[in-house]
Amino acid sequence: MTNYWDLAEKDVVNIKNGEVIGRFDDVEIDTRKGKITAFYIEEASKFMGMLGKTKPKRIRWEEILKIGMDVIIVNVDDDKNNKQIKDMLEYREA
Repeated sequence: MTNYWDLAEKDVVNIKNGEVIGRFDDVEIDTRKGKITAFYIEEASKFMGMLGKTKPKRIRWEEILKIGMDVIIVNVDDDKNNKQIKDMLEYREA
């Protein structure tokens, strides 16, 4: 079993290119179904955080392949993911 604090220590790696996307930041839960729907990833900061913080990246539960001892492996298409976040933010503004 894994708890929140164990997840917070893990890097997130995209299997498509081997890139470390960032670190686990938060979780999204569908309270009606009692299921995790997404993870939010704090992207690796630019130049040690001196150039500002980036927005968290949303990783759908279906894109998470494996939660391992040291890393979380995901299969993310960045263009698709960025569009979903944009759509979600636009929906919240309406």
